[in-house]
Amino acid sequence: MDFQNSPVFPRICVGPARAMYVGPGLQLDPHLNVATTIAVSLDTDFALRTHDPEHGWSAWSSCPVAVIPSQTLHHLRSAGPMAFLYLDPLGDGRAPPGPAMLEDGHRRLRREARTIGIRAAFDGFGLPARRPSDERIARVVREIERRPHEFDSAPEAAGLACLSPSRFRARFADEVGLPFTRYRLWRRMAVVMRTVADGGSLTDGALAAGFASSAHLSTAFRRMFGLSPRALLATGVAIDVSEDAVDVGKQADAGAPGPAGIDRLVKNGDP
Repeated sequence: MDFQNSPVFPRICVGPARAMYVGPGLQLDPHLNVATTIAVSLDTDFALRTHDPEHGWSAWSSCPVAVIPSQTLHHLRSAGPMAFLYLDPLGDGRAPPGPAMLEDGHRRLRREARTIGIRAAFDGFGLPARRPSDERIARVVREIERRPHEFDSAPEAAGLACLSPSRFRARFADEVGLPFTRYRLWRRMAVVMRTVADGGSLTDGALAAGFASSAHLSTAFRRMFGLSPRALLATGVAIDVSEDAVDVGKQADAGAPGPAGIDRLVKNGDP
């Protein structure tokens, strides 16, 4: 695919738990998303099918815009540029935008895709960032990002939330809609992207986010997004971690490094 001649140059906006991709339609393998995802065509409709454990794959459908619920195995094909908005499971909740808001957000993204920031894009779909309702769970989320390389124990997380392990698991799933380990995996991906945006390699990002190796990161990334992180960076994608990309889920821990443009190095041996 000729990324350099695409009408929309590839870029990623990264908040602590929100993210957005805008750029050429990538040749994605079937993958299981963690965050609820709004897929938006910026030109021609895309094809989408989803997998149900009981009934298998659905028929392909043609879509201008679609909401893909979290934890959904799906396969998407696009011949034109796309935008993907990855919702914050904690701050955005699980209620998808209604048809009118999907149409409004789609129209705005098609009009402003080259320059729109993550906050404006989410606002276009009626998704203003809001504070979590349970500060105990928000405290755990902030700790995941503060030390993702070592904060991997559900009992430790339960203690931080001042809840019993069983009550913590139930409360976390109710508030976030995901198990603790799956949500931690989502937040770790943001750490990887911020590390790369700040000039680090994928190996640096993998270690900063608590992956055992860059190969471990590559496997998890492909399962979540449908391509390897090396393949994504090979497009020359720009990664924006500016203040516009920082949502309220970070709360008092704001201060991500600034954008590093598109001139980044993937060191030999990275996936």
